[in-house]
Amino acid sequence: MKRFAVVLVVLLAASVEGAHQQPLGPNLTIYSDLALVEELRTLRVSPGGNEYVVENLPKSVLPDSVLFRPIGEIQIIEQEFLPAQELTGWQLLQNSVGQQIEVTVARGLVPKTYRGTLLSVEDSIVLQEVTGRIHIIKDLTDISLDQLSEYRKTPALRWRIQSDISGEVSGRLSYLTAGLSWSASYTAILNDAETQMRLTSWVTVHNTSGRDYANAQLTLVAGELRRVTPAVTPSLAPQAVPLAERGKDMEPQPLFEYYEYRLPQRTTLKDKQALQLTFLHANAVTVSKHYVYDTAIYPTPHVEIRFANEKAHGLGVALPAGAVRLYKETADGLRFLGEDLLGHAPVGERIALTPGRAFDLKAERVLKDRQLVGRDELGRELYRDSYEITLHNQKETDVIIEVKERLQGIWRIISAEPNYEKLDASTVLFRVLVKARGMSRVTYTVEWRY
Repeated sequence: MKRFAVVLVVLLAASVEGAHQQPLGPNLTIYSDLALVEELRTLRVSPGGNEYVVENLPKSVLPDSVLFRPIGEIQIIEQEFLPAQELTGWQLLQNSVGQQIEVTVARGLVPKTYRGTLLSVEDSIVLQEVTGRIHIIKDLTDISLDQLSEYRKTPALRWRIQSDISGEVSGRLSYLTAGLSWSASYTAILNDAETQMRLTSWVTVHNTSGRDYANAQLTLVAGELRRVTPAVTPSLAPQAVPLAERGKDMEPQPLFEYYEYRLPQRTTLKDKQALQLTFLHANAVTVSKHYVYDTAIYPTPHVEIRFANEKAHGLGVALPAGAVRLYKETADGLRFLGEDLLGHAPVGERIALTPGRAFDLKAERVLKDRQLVGRDELGRELYRDSYEITLHNQKETDVIIEVKERLQGIWRIISAEPNYEKLDASTVLFRVLVKARGMSRVTYTVEWRY
C-alpha cells in the first residue's frame, strides 16, 4: 500500500474524566531510576456499583503498584489497566473499522472518491458503499474520517467500585513509574594555594515518563534500593532546561537507610525535559593535595585532592554520588584540572578525588630477584621477592610520594627501606620524600606463598 495522509474531519474531543486531579500538584519522590507519585483525586460515587476511568497517568506507570487511599466508605473491587495508544494513521484506521470514511484514488487527471463503511485495513482498504457495493483499494492518495475513533494518549485505569455513600470522595492516589530519575554533579574550584575549594552542586531531574507534573513537590532520594523487577530505561534523551538558582539549599534528611533531599519550592516538571536545580554551596572546604604511586590504579604517580565531609572543614552534608569537575582559580581565570566520580558520602566520610596524573613525577618498579626458598608442611612453595621502586621529581619543590604496594598470598616483609605502614591484609604504604630535581628509592624483600 502506498503512503497516505489521514485528514481528520473533526477535532479530538476531551476524554470523559472519571477522576479529577486537585489543583495542588503531586508529590514526586524520585529515586535513581523510578519515582513514587502521590496526588489527590476526587471521585463522584453513588450507592452500589460504580465504574470510573482514572486518567492522566504516565506512560511508564507500573500498574500493579497503584494504591488509592480514600477518605470514605468505598472499595475498589476490580482494576483494569488500559495502555496508551499511538495516534498514527495506521492506528487510526485500525480503530475506525465500522465507521464512515472517504478514500480518494488518483486515476488519470480526475481523482475518484469512494465513500462508505470501512470493513478492513489488513493488506488494503476494504470499503462498502451504502448500495452494498464493496471496493478493495490498494492505490490511494487520501483518506478522510468523519470522526476520530476512540484512543488513549496516555494510560488509564478502569476501576469497578463498590460504594455505601453518595457524593464526592477524595483520596490519595499513589503509584510507581519509570521514566523519572535524577543525578548529581559537582563543581570544585581550588584556590591558588590549593588549600581550600569552593564546592557547588547541581542535581538534574529527567522526565521521560510521558506526563507533565505541574506545581509538583520534588523529593530526591539518594541510596541503593533493592529492586526485584527490572528497571525501565528511558529511550528518549531530554534537553536540559536550567532553572534559576534557588535562595536556599536542599537540606538532606535521613530516610530509612537512605537520604532524601526536598526542594524548598514546588516546580513544574514537563515531559521530555531535564531540570537542573541548585543543590549545594560550600565556599571554604579545607583540602590537601597528595601524590600517590599505586600501580593498581595508575602506572605512574597521580595526584589526589583529599577532604573530610565535616562541618569543621567547611562541609558536613550527606553528599549523593555524582561526577566532580575540578578547577583552579588563577590570576588569568579558571583552569580545568580534571574530573572524578564521587560515591555516596555520609557526614564524616574522608574523600579523595583523583583529577589526573602528576606530570613532573615519574616512577619505575622492578622485580629485582625471585627465589624459591622452600616449601611448607603442605608442600606449598615459599617465594622470596625483592623489589626496587625508583621515584623521580622534576619539580622545583620537594614532594612526598605515597607508594602503595599490593602483596599477594600470605606474606611477610623481611626487609624494607624506608619504613612502611601496613594498611590492610594485602596493602602496605611507604611515604617517601623526594627532593626537588631529585630521585629516591624504595626497596623491600617479601616472602610469600599462596
